[in-house]
Amino acid sequence: MRNLKKWITTALLMVLLLPAMAQQKADSIYTFRFVAGDDMFYVPWSGNGEELNRLLSCVEQHKAAILDGGIPVEVDGYCTSQATADENLAMAKTRSNRVKTEMILGGGLTEACFTTRNHAAEGNYVTVRIVIPTGPSEAELEAQRKAEAERLEAEKRAEQQRLAEEQRRAEEQQKAEKARQAAEQAEAERLAAEQQAEAGRLNGGKTARTDVSGWYVGLQGGVPFGVSQFSSFGADKTRAGWTAGIHGGYRFNRVLSLEAQAAWGEVNLAQRECCIPDNYWLGTDGARYYAPVFGLEGWDYAALTSCVTMQRYGLQLNADVLGLFPATRGSRWSVEVSPLLAAVGTKASLSTLDGAKATTQGSTAWHLGVGGNIQAGYRFDCGMGVGIYSGITYLTGNGMDGLPKSGHKANYVWESGIRLNWFFTTSTRKEASK
Repeated sequence: MRNLKKWITTALLMVLLLPAMAQQKADSIYTFRFVAGDDMFYVPWSGNGEELNRLLSCVEQHKAAILDGGIPVEVDGYCTSQATADENLAMAKTRSNRVKTEMILGGGLTEACFTTRNHAAEGNYVTVRIVIPTGPSEAELEAQRKAEAERLEAEKRAEQQRLAEEQRRAEEQQKAEKARQAAEQAEAERLAAEQQAEAGRLNGGKTARTDVSGWYVGLQGGVPFGVSQFSSFGADKTRAGWTAGIHGGYRFNRVLSLEAQAAWGEVNLAQRECCIPDNYWLGTDGARYYAPVFGLEGWDYAALTSCVTMQRYGLQLNADVLGLFPATRGSRWSVEVSPLLAAVGTKASLSTLDGAKATTQGSTAWHLGVGGNIQAGYRFDCGMGVGIYSGITYLTGNGMDGLPKSGHKANYVWESGIRLNWFFTTSTRKEASK
């Protein structure tokens, strides 16, 4: 009966104490061994390394609650290896501080987290007791929520910093690329300036130019000499003619330009010295004879001159040879080789040496003209240019002088003259060194 009462009493007590037991806290104890007579904390000795890892893991798990004061950390230091109790307490204190330093440096705790007691008894070790509740308290939960919020905020700040750093690096790369391009452009401009200066030096120290594409127009006038059955270099004297014309073109670059021309003029010709002994005779029927024909009017070749009015419409390609060389590419001067293709109309009038009219060709004869010029020019700052030219144009078909064909097959015009041009191109000019 007595045992039964005892059992019932024990059961009642268990029922009454069960809620309280659920609120009890679990203790975690960690022991660190020290060498007798030494206060240094040797981690790889007597299992201290494994014990320290366990301790720091527990601290990391409950760090927020420990820092908030919800979980106490009790540190007890022991020492019995010294001669006196005071010396033992002093060494026990030093050993406790060694262990706390590991938790402060490795676990992020502060001195305020610890309750420290030191003893001059029982051995040479330090114990750390962390009182951990069986379940998280409201303070711990709040601390956890706070820690999680702080973690998320820290990650957000870190991501913002990372993006800002990437933006900064991208901007620096853009600045570096712009600086590189600016340096390359400056170097190219420097080299161009040096070339212009050298061209100016070769040009007598005058201002050099660099042309770009654009249009131009101009006037020209010249002195032509013709060679056909008759020639401007006649037996008695040389007879010069005249031409006047207009032209317009487009410059593609410093070397090439293409222009259209229209010109009008007059070429004067007479008997060649080589043909005087042949005593050729021209009848009014337009035929050539070796002697006068009875009953047919005519004229002795040696007594005739031919005045040829001429019109020319053509295209001319100009190639400036100075633009092919860096040393002269920026020069104001130009030396151009110019092939020419044109339609040439001629109409001859024959007269005697004393000015009497002999016969006139009935209509204008058209020829295909093929030839070319060589011309040199100089361009001023105002956009105007002046030049001289000389060239030959060969004519297809019958002779331009209005005479029947004989032994001479030549049929061409040699012309020299002057040109005036107005350029609408945009030019960059720089004063060259003298």
